[in-house]
Amino acid sequence: MAIPIPSRPSGYKLGQADAPITVEMFFDLECPFSKRGWNNVMKVANAYSQDQIRWVFQLMTLGNHRQSWDATKAAIAIAEDNTEKFIDVTTRIFAQQAEFANEAWKEKTQTEFHQWLADNIDTSTDKADFLERLNSKDVYAAARIPARFATIRGVWSTPTFFINGAEAADLSSGSSLEAWQAVIDPLLSN
Repeated sequence: MAIPIPSRPSGYKLGQADAPITVEMFFDLECPFSKRGWNNVMKVANAYSQDQIRWVFQLMTLGNHRQSWDATKAAIAIAEDNTEKFIDVTTRIFAQQAEFANEAWKEKTQTEFHQWLADNIDTSTDKADFLERLNSKDVYAAARIPARFATIRGVWSTPTFFINGAEAADLSSGSSLEAWQAVIDPLLSN
């Protein structure tokens, strides 16, 4: 089944469209390696200007993470098309990941997780509206696009990074700012 043509390109973008470097990060909100990678990527993003690097954040749900799909939908429902909101909600989700990861949630239901997301992740005062958006067809459709895009790109684990369209196999969740700089700085000097 083909990916439906989205109303906008997949992912949340931070930085100028004409930046010489584009870094794509595919990640899963329940993956501990993605959490570590997210924290490191935020340090890298703060070390460079938005006219140097354009970041594209792509959500991906791994099959062995039961709550990831609903966490992904929550991030999309809260952020909508706003990258700053997306970064904020993603950071909040990762900060509380231990509370909903597989083992912590194995005896609980999806309905309980939805309520947990409303109580702990959504910052609005209208929790019923959040739960309605979380379960809407629009959010469901929006969450499917980056997941299918990841499959087409050959992404099978998270986090996975691409720089200017090429997989950055030497960068991982544990890569330090210095390791990122060793890859990025030579590209910026060309």
